[in-house]
Amino acid sequence: MSATQNGSLLVAVDVDGTLLNTEFEDVLGSREIEAMNAVRAAGHVLALCTGRNLNSIVGLLEQSRWDPEDLPMVLLNGAVVWGGRPRRKLSCNILVQQQILELVCLFREHDTVPMVYGTDDDGGVLHHETRPLNDILSRYIGNRRQTVGAILACDDLTALAWEQALEVGTIDREDKVRALSAAIAKRMDGQVKVINTRSLLGGGQYYWAEAFHADSDKGKGLKILAAECGIPTARSVAIGDNYNDLDMFAAAGFSVAMAGSPDEVKASADMVTGPVDDGGAAEILEKIAAGDFPPEER
Repeated sequence: MSATQNGSLLVAVDVDGTLLNTEFEDVLGSREIEAMNAVRAAGHVLALCTGRNLNSIVGLLEQSRWDPEDLPMVLLNGAVVWGGRPRRKLSCNILVQQQILELVCLFREHDTVPMVYGTDDDGGVLHHETRPLNDILSRYIGNRRQTVGAILACDDLTALAWEQALEVGTIDREDKVRALSAAIAKRMDGQVKVINTRSLLGGGQYYWAEAFHADSDKGKGLKILAAECGIPTARSVAIGDNYNDLDMFAAAGFSVAMAGSPDEVKASADMVTGPVDDGGAAEILEKIAAGDFPPEER
C-alpha cells in the first residue's frame, strides 16, 4: 500500500496520547503541526479521530493556531463525524431521554459521578452532578473548565429536561469502570456502546467509561470519512494509543500504535512507533508526506 503508487491516503490520527501528551501539554507542538501540514500538502486527507467533543477540539485548535477549515474530524469516539468540502456534519448518533436517564442511574448505582455531554446544537455543554469527585475526575473537569468552558453543575441530572445527548461518561478506578461497563452492557444491550479507555491522568490506574449510541466508534467514523472522500479504507492509516482506537485499527488498512500504549493496543497494531514525548506520531506523518510510508509489506 504505497502512497506513490495508489494515490491519496486517508490518515486518521488520534489526539490525546498520540499528538499530545495531556499530562503536560494543552497545545499541539510545532513538529506535529508541520507534519500534518506536510501530509495535506502531499495530497492526502488527514483527519483527527478523537474522544473529544466539538467544543474541546475547536478550543485546542484555536490555542494551537492551527485550524484548517476543511479538516475532517471524528469526534466523541465516532458519535459525530465532520467532513466534506465545505465541511459539514456527516453523521451524529444521539442518546434519547430514556437512555440518558437510565445511564445516569446506572452510573450512580456503581458509585461513580456521571457526566452528560450535550449535542453541538445545544452548545455541547458538559453537565455533571455536584457530588464529591475523585482526584482525577476533578482534575479533568478543572482543566476542561479552564481551557474549554461550557460546563454546568447540578444537584440531580435526572431532574433536567433532557431530549438528547451525545454521551454519558465518567473517570474512575478500573475496577469500578469494569463493573459499571458490564452492568450497562447487560441492561442496555444493543442500545448503547460502552468504550473504556485508560485515562492519561492518574498513572494508568483510572479509566474512562463512556456510553454512546450503539452505532458509535472510531472505526465506523473512519468508514464514513472514507466513503465521503472516495478513498477505500484499504488506503487508510490509523495512528492511536488507547483502547478506543482499536475499532479504528480494525477498519484501517494500516495501523500504528504509540509506544506506551496498553499491550492489547500495541498487539492489535501493524507496527509501534515512538512515544508521544519523542514525536512518534509526527515521525510517521513525515514519512507519509515523503511517500515512504506505509511499507509495501507489513
